[in-house]
Amino acid sequence: MSFVIFDTEYTSWPGCQEHGWHGRHKREIVQISALRVSDDLRVLKTFNVLCKPTINPTLSDYFTNLTGITNNQIQHKGVPFQTAYKRFKKFVGNANCLSHGYGGKWNDKCDGNIIQENLRLYNMPVDDDIIYHNISAWLIPEYKKIKLREHPKNSGKIAKALHMDSKIKNLGIDEHNALYDSYSILMGIKYFRQDLPNLLKNLKRN
Repeated sequence: MSFVIFDTEYTSWPGCQEHGWHGRHKREIVQISALRVSDDLRVLKTFNVLCKPTINPTLSDYFTNLTGITNNQIQHKGVPFQTAYKRFKKFVGNANCLSHGYGGKWNDKCDGNIIQENLRLYNMPVDDDIIYHNISAWLIPEYKKIKLREHPKNSGKIAKALHMDSKIKNLGIDEHNALYDSYSILMGIKYFRQDLPNLLKNLKRN
C-alpha cells in the first residue's frame, strides 16, 4: 500500500492569516507538491507544480518572501490551476492523502479544503474522489510520548523540531515551500516509524 503526503501554498498578504481573506484577497493556490510514499516510507514519486493565479495574478512581496516563489517563476513555469488539479488527481489515483492542520481531527481535509475552495473559485466541479486526512491527529500523540515541549504548528517546522531537517537540506528550499513541507511531514512520520503500523491501519480503514 502507498499513500500521498501533500501541501499547498496560496496567495497571501500581510494580516490575511489573522483577519481572513476578504474581498479580492482569495486563497488562490500557487503551488501543489506531493510525495507518493510506500508503506516502508520510501518516496516512490514526487509531484511539484506551480499555478498561475488569475484573480490576483501578481504575487505579493509578502508571499515571495515567505515561500521563495517569484512572479518570474510563475510566469515561466506556472500552469492554470485547472491543469494542475487534473495532474494532481492523476498523481494521487486511489491513494489516501495526508496533509497537516495542527490540532484538527483525523478526517479533517486540511489542505484538501484549500483545493476544494479553488475548485469553486474556478467554477470546477467539487468532487469527493480524493480521500483526505490530517496527519497532525496522528503526530500530536507521538509528540506527547516523547514529551516534546513545543509542538510544531506548521508542517514545515516538523523536521526541524525533531532534528530531522539535515536529511532534507539537499532540497535547497525551506519551510513554506510546499515541497519542503511535504518532506518535513515525511520526516515526522519517519521519526515515529515504530508506530507506523498504527498509521497504516487507519489508512486501510478508508
